[in-house]
Amino acid sequence: MSRKKYDANLPRYLTYRKASKSFFWRNPVTDKEFPLGQIARRDAITQAIEANNFIAQNHTPVALIEKLKGTDSFTVSAWIDRYEVLLQRRNLSVNTYKIRSNQLATVREKMGEIILAEVTTRHIAKFLESWITEGKKTMAGAMRSVLSDMFREAIVEGHIVKNPVEATRIPEIKVARERLQLETYNATRAAAEHMPAWFPLAMDLALVTGQRREDIVNMKFSDVVDNRLYVTQIKTGMKIAIPLSLTLEAPGLRLGTVIDRCRLVSRTDIMISAGIRKNSPTGNIHPDGLTKTFVKARKASGVNFSNNPPTFHEIRSLAG
Repeated sequence: MSRKKYDANLPRYLTYRKASKSFFWRNPVTDKEFPLGQIARRDAITQAIEANNFIAQNHTPVALIEKLKGTDSFTVSAWIDRYEVLLQRRNLSVNTYKIRSNQLATVREKMGEIILAEVTTRHIAKFLESWITEGKKTMAGAMRSVLSDMFREAIVEGHIVKNPVEATRIPEIKVARERLQLETYNATRAAAEHMPAWFPLAMDLALVTGQRREDIVNMKFSDVVDNRLYVTQIKTGMKIAIPLSLTLEAPGLRLGTVIDRCRLVSRTDIMISAGIRKNSPTGNIHPDGLTKTFVKARKASGVNFSNNPPTFHEIRSLAG
């Protein structure tokens, strides 16, 4: 059955059907028809004109040259395959690369079939909104960062000319965890004296170096060369050298002195060691062991904290 002719006095794609006494508008891009209902002719015309203008401003037909280049069929999923190759060249840590791979798998699942050159800010905003509505603003911010970098690389390789992520809002992330203050640190540190001998040393080492839990538990005496402590950060892969003369005046800590005290406790090359055990020849402490013991010391300190008290990780905020 052929399509009914449109009324020449109506805007394009708008028609009136006498049988239902209703107006209908057809999307010229998708060919999908939308019923406007039994509304006034003037209102139907106004809505149709607005819709036609929106289509004209936002739809770009695929040019012949794009078909020849293949960009009209190059999907987000195909670009993710290429982007993962670029990520591998950045020498990211194993943990960071694993996180990126999981994030990209989510992008592929939600947006993989969309043509890369046709991704709009609306697509990105809708994608991020799913986390924001669930209160996961930190996750939304992380995904926005990954998407922004992914599309930036697509621009560099000539697949697109504009980054659709740039116009989206950066999720406002509120820090829910209470910050650790020097006074509360000192109270917790005093309580730590009643914990295993390695723990107060771990707190001091974390404070004077400003490093993460994973780096603290892996520091070795053999990493000290020419009066410097060399650290290869597990999360970033960055290599830093911290002078043993580094001193924090307020708590009265000097890195070299803290390391000397670690030598008195540890019987292995590991600075923070619980001692040689059957299942751990070096006495390595798991990062979570620092967190759990910190919780015990925090509770024993007698300080009243909020519903989201600081963790061992917050010692870094004091170091900065």
